[in-house]
Amino acid sequence: MEYKIISSGSKGNCVIFDNRIMIDCGVPYKAVKPYEKSLQVVFYTHTHSDHYKKETILKLQFNRPALRVGCSEHDAEILKSDGVQNVDVFNIGQIYSYESFKICPIQLYHDVPTIGFRLWIVEKSIFFATDTMHLNGITAKDYDMYFIECNYDEERIHDVIQEKREWGEFCHQTGSMNSHLSMQQAQSFVLKNVSPGHKYEFIPLHISSEF
Repeated sequence: MEYKIISSGSKGNCVIFDNRIMIDCGVPYKAVKPYEKSLQVVFYTHTHSDHYKKETILKLQFNRPALRVGCSEHDAEILKSDGVQNVDVFNIGQIYSYESFKICPIQLYHDVPTIGFRLWIVEKSIFFATDTMHLNGITAKDYDMYFIECNYDEERIHDVIQEKREWGEFCHQTGSMNSHLSMQQAQSFVLKNVSPGHKYEFIPLHISSEF
């Protein structure tokens, strides 16, 4: 099962699985145009501008009118008001079948309503979580692939904050600790969920360029 990280971070987020399943589309149209003909569905975690670029999804649907979009009930209102069509509204914890694969939304904890996903495709189980302050109460036992946010390093973030304050610079890291996952939190989650000897891939997402 192939995947392509088109972009991951504050400048834009978009991951494509098997050339047909896109999670988040916060990038310019030209970045995803090569996958336009093979895309079947776009899933959104939330509608912050680095995850949702209205112009891109509208262009994709103009060229591919049958392209479906899946998101939470909260974000469905935003997408529909922007003119997005074919919106599938998800309930947390419910499994949705798209014939050749299945998906289940997970409740995440960001500064706006946000969801993650469990995805089953081509005999692979995938856990996908980005933009969340923690993963408390969530399990993903022995999945094949873990795509998890690793936004900052707990051992360095306080030094970065102090340095920026001394220079009088804007410091977004103070907010990051209350809305994003650290590298240590992500690694701990994976280690708690994989059994000894279980083969898996851990793919870090949304890493800050300052770490």
